[in-house]
Amino acid sequence: MMKKQTRSWVMPLALLGVVGCASKEADESIPPAPQDEQVKAWVPGKQLPTQSHVEGTEHTLEVDWVRHDGSIEELTDHSALVIAGRVESTRFDVIRSYAQSKVEGQPTGEASGIYDDLPVTIATVRIDGLARSSLELKTASGGAMAQGATVDVVFPGGLLSDGCTLTPKDNPLPKVGEQAVLFLTPQAGTAPLAMGNTTGVYSVTGGPLGRVLVQDGLIQGASSMRQVTGLDKHVGGTVDALLDRVAARAKAAQYMGPDKVEEPLFKAGPGTVSAQSSCGLATFGYKWCRKPTNVTFTDYTGPSWPVGDAMSAWMYTSYNNSLYLYWRSSGTSDVYVYEGNYGANGWYGYATNSWSGGCMTGSTIRLNTYYYSGAHYAKTVAIHEVGHSIGFYHHGSCASIMYIDPTQCAASITTCDAQAAAELYPY
Repeated sequence: MMKKQTRSWVMPLALLGVVGCASKEADESIPPAPQDEQVKAWVPGKQLPTQSHVEGTEHTLEVDWVRHDGSIEELTDHSALVIAGRVESTRFDVIRSYAQSKVEGQPTGEASGIYDDLPVTIATVRIDGLARSSLELKTASGGAMAQGATVDVVFPGGLLSDGCTLTPKDNPLPKVGEQAVLFLTPQAGTAPLAMGNTTGVYSVTGGPLGRVLVQDGLIQGASSMRQVTGLDKHVGGTVDALLDRVAARAKAAQYMGPDKVEEPLFKAGPGTVSAQSSCGLATFGYKWCRKPTNVTFTDYTGPSWPVGDAMSAWMYTSYNNSLYLYWRSSGTSDVYVYEGNYGANGWYGYATNSWSGGCMTGSTIRLNTYYYSGAHYAKTVAIHEVGHSIGFYHHGSCASIMYIDPTQCAASITTCDAQAAAELYPY
C-alpha cells in the first residue's frame, strides 16, 4: 500500500554533528526516556550546571565540514594566520541566532523573541611562532600580531545546561597545555555572546584538518584521522620545518580568503563506510521509536532554506517507509531547525541529537548562512541534515545524499537512501 501524499512545503535544512556525555552501545530493547524539554546550551553568566541530565539520555553532535582534505599548501592559501602555539586557557560560550520565518506577517529576527544558542569553546592560544600574518590581523587584546601575543580560537562544541559536554567526534575540544600548529581564519559572522565582538577571534581552517598536534617541538600528526594523508610526510619532523614550508608558500601565493563551497561535481562511486543498511548507508545506532513514525519539525529558518522539501524527500520515495514528518513554523516539536551567520568556522552547520537506549528523543539542526551559495547548496544540505535527524550517518559516495559533502551530489534522495529509510522505518 502506497502512502498518500497529503502534505507539501517549501523549506530547507542542513548540517550535522555528534558528541555526547558518554559513549554507550545503543540497545533498542530499552524503552525510550520520557520526552522532556530539549536540553539547551549553557549560557555565560548563568550558574555552572551540575551533571543533572536524565540517566540513560545521551547527546550526539555530527559536524559537516566544508573542507575534507588538502595539502599544507592548500591550507596555507586559505588561512590568513598560521601559528605555532600553546593553549593557555579555555572557556565556554555561545553564538546566538534568532528565529527567521517563511510565513508572511510572522515576527522574525530579534522581534520574534525566539533564539537558539550554539555552544562553542574559546581557546586562548599563546603564539610561539608565526608563519603567516598581516598588519590587518589583531591579537586578543587588539594589538599587532607578534610572537608572545595571544589569539582566541573558536571550536565547535561546548557545555550544555544539563552538565554534558558536546564534542565533535573528529575534532576534540582543546585542552590547556595542548600544543599545535594552527591554520586560522578570522571568525567573522556573529560574535560569541560573552565576547561581544570578533576582534582577535579566529576559527581553524578546515576544522580538524588545520589543527596539527605538536609535542616537544615535533609534529605528532593529525587531530583527526582525516588528516593522515596530507600530513604523514611531516610526522616526526620539526615544527620549524613545517613553519618554514608554510612561510615559503605564503610568500609565493596570496591569501585566497576563507574556504568556499565548490561547484558541484556530482561525484559517484562505491561506498567506503561500514554498512548498517543493505546499500552501505551507516546509521547512528538509534532512531525514532514510533510507528507510524510521526516526527514534528519547527522550522525557524528563512525562505532560502527548503526544510519542508527536504522532509518530503525522505517521506515520499520509491520504497514505502513509515516516516510522517510534520512541518510547522512555530511551537514545540521533536526537531528544531535554525539558521545563523556562524562565521568562517569551517562547517556548513551541524545537528545535535538526543537519545535514550536506541530511541531518539530530540534533535536540533543549525545551518550556517556564511557558506550559503544558492539553491543547490541549500537543498542538498537540507536533505542531508534531515537525514541526520532521523538517524542516518554517512555514506562513502554520492550513491547517497548522506555523502560527507552533500553539495557535490545531486539535490535528491537516491535509491540507496530510499532503501535505507524503508529498512530503518518499515511501513
